[in-house]
Amino acid sequence: MVIPRVPWRFGPQIVPPLSGPGVSRVACGLVNGRRVALVLEEHRFRIWSMDDHQQLGDPITFPDLGTKWGIAYGMMGESPVAVVVGGGLWAWDLLERRQLSHASTRLGLWDVACTQLNGELVAVTGGYAHDVQVWNVAAGTRLGGPMRGHTSVIRSVACGTMRGRPIAVTAGEDRTVRVWDLGRREQIGQPLRGHDAEVDAVACGVLDGRPIAVSGGRDRTVRIWNLDNPGRPAATLVGHGGRVGAVALAKVSGQLVAVSAGEDVRVWDLRRQLQLGPPLFDGRDIGVVSSLACGTHGGGTLVLAVSSGERVRVWDLDVHRELGFDRPDRYASELPTSWTDPATGDVYDLTRELVDAEGGTWELVDYDGTEPIVCEHPLDPRATFGIADAHAEYDFGNVVKPKGDLCRRPSHRLDDEDDWLDGDDDL
Repeated sequence: MVIPRVPWRFGPQIVPPLSGPGVSRVACGLVNGRRVALVLEEHRFRIWSMDDHQQLGDPITFPDLGTKWGIAYGMMGESPVAVVVGGGLWAWDLLERRQLSHASTRLGLWDVACTQLNGELVAVTGGYAHDVQVWNVAAGTRLGGPMRGHTSVIRSVACGTMRGRPIAVTAGEDRTVRVWDLGRREQIGQPLRGHDAEVDAVACGVLDGRPIAVSGGRDRTVRIWNLDNPGRPAATLVGHGGRVGAVALAKVSGQLVAVSAGEDVRVWDLRRQLQLGPPLFDGRDIGVVSSLACGTHGGGTLVLAVSSGERVRVWDLDVHRELGFDRPDRYASELPTSWTDPATGDVYDLTRELVDAEGGTWELVDYDGTEPIVCEHPLDPRATFGIADAHAEYDFGNVVKPKGDLCRRPSHRLDDEDDWLDGDDDL
């Protein structure tokens, strides 16, 4: 018998995961009035409609097959644009699905963020050259020279505003967070120091009228920086058991929260500097979350998390908020009596006893909104599995009726009313 994996518990998810090989980053935006997720893979990216959970068209593939590491969304006039970085910078018009510009770089670019500067869409990048570059997206050309200060690889870039001026905030392996005035093309103040290890993630926004930055690092901490008072030590949020590789900001019921991720996803009340509710886990993945993006639909707030390099999970933060701090024994109010695997068409009769090929017995313990969750006897809530993965490893042939492959996944209809947020400029 295969030695079972021991994944963590999961949180309530609202649609099946967005899957693809080698997924590394996710960003959110609007294309032709539809909320979309831009899911970056090694040599291409996919556009997923979050309204009906369908991929929009074929993946956009790059002529240069080198690995891409960062993706950002922006608006150029009325046209939605994706900017991707790796061994250079590429910009794509998402409506016409055509490449706008491309520029090569001597050293690789790790991350990118978009903002408006003097009425033009610009991209701000950081990477292995240790400097910050500002690019005209339409032309694919640099605006001025590099902004220097970091002494090691820049891992994360965010854009926002400070006193009405566009800024960029960067984080790097030199353990610092730095703030840049994009109009004057200079660093604002001294580096923000406090992390005890490399800083892998940063986001920026406005809290109670004050510009802030939120960073996450390999020292397992999340830190909140008051950009109006950079000399003040950052507030430190502790809870992650490993490195924090991604952070994002979102509004939940009008309240600005930070979302941070590593081996799990955690939500933080920035005003009170407290964790909100239990961590968001996924019992079917082993690995770390490498990218986060936040958006809204139906009056609620979503967080999208890239996990294990193959899936983008989608959680509803308003549902998470209603759970309170204690993780419930079961998330679903009712358990399904049957389930159809959207990937294979296999139909599971969940009224029958779950017995695997070795005679082991299992129990249906929960339903996360997309897939039944099972656990082997004796029950251990730390070792839960999505039923499809458990069937693939242990064989529930007594309850599964194969239906063959499906050409498409079923539609999961979401509401059409609210805005889909992406980037720090909207906070």
